[in-house]
Amino acid sequence: MRMPHTPLRLLLALVLPFAAIAQTTVAVPCDLDNTLYFSTTGSTSNGRGSSVFIGVNGQGSRRRALLHFNVAATVPAGARVLAATLTMNVVQSVAFLPVAAHGHRVTRSWGEGTSTGGGTHGGQGVPATTGDATWRHAFYPSTLWTTLGGDFVATPSFVLSMPNLGSTTSTTTAAAVNDVQMWLDTPAQNFGWLMKGADESFTSTAHRLDSRNGGAQPPVLQVTYLLPGQTGAWGTGCAVGANTFQTAFVGAPIGGTTITIAQSNTVPLSIGANYYSLGLDAAGSALGQPGCRLYLQPPILLGAGFQTTASGTATTPLLLPSGFPGVLITCQAAVLDSNPSGFVVSNTALAVLQ
Repeated sequence: MRMPHTPLRLLLALVLPFAAIAQTTVAVPCDLDNTLYFSTTGSTSNGRGSSVFIGVNGQGSRRRALLHFNVAATVPAGARVLAATLTMNVVQSVAFLPVAAHGHRVTRSWGEGTSTGGGTHGGQGVPATTGDATWRHAFYPSTLWTTLGGDFVATPSFVLSMPNLGSTTSTTTAAAVNDVQMWLDTPAQNFGWLMKGADESFTSTAHRLDSRNGGAQPPVLQVTYLLPGQTGAWGTGCAVGANTFQTAFVGAPIGGTTITIAQSNTVPLSIGANYYSLGLDAAGSALGQPGCRLYLQPPILLGAGFQTTASGTATTPLLLPSGFPGVLITCQAAVLDSNPSGFVVSNTALAVLQ
């Protein structure tokens, strides 16, 4: 049976102010960095230099940057990571066009010694000091990498587009989020990322970027997270008139209790349904309508249907499972519409179970 229009509007007016959006974004500073310079002897490094280098210079010599971020010192234990992006600042380049760099998760610890680049800002490196990472060494002079040029996961976690000059930020990916979540949950396995040119077969792609040691804009990791018992929201819903379609969880997401899913700014007097998943695709997938994206990660489950009011609102109850603290639940709603696609979708409501 369709709920009366006026009582539902009153209910939304009462509950929506308590739908607190609690996700937090923090900046995690880089606490270790270094450059690996291609070398048969592994005697070159730049641990304390003001720059790190990524790419291939004009003589065909490769440079790779190592970056480490102490996530567990900044993000609370037990948090669920939603998004993770890396920002770096290019201060010099020999490339004519922007060049892609890949970020790979490093699989063993490495060092930042006391070597410091000279008049060329460290472009050629300087003699390695004890504890430096080099092309051959995780820790100079006695601990070798298993593979020359660093030990890292072959599949990149993300791509960073490096301009000729200026700041650049990666797009968050599921792999980068998984890396950061692992570093938070098991700090002993946090060995950071290795940044390398996406294609090291091309020369004259080298970029000099600010390091943590004296650079004007050192590398920084931006992390967005939710704590157990918190709700949040992600993305933007489709446009409906002058507004965007919104979905929110209302109530504390405690396992075994019932909370409310509230829709607003959607198509009046229509029907829709809620869809759920246990993962968030922070970048989202385009749905063929400008500004409309799917943020749920497969598998996607169909939930309860609902009918919207004359003012474009709706509410449905959701019974939360018990025994799964720390699990992320994501929800997007779809409502039938007269547009060419035949529907509109909302932003994504988020909840981490307590």
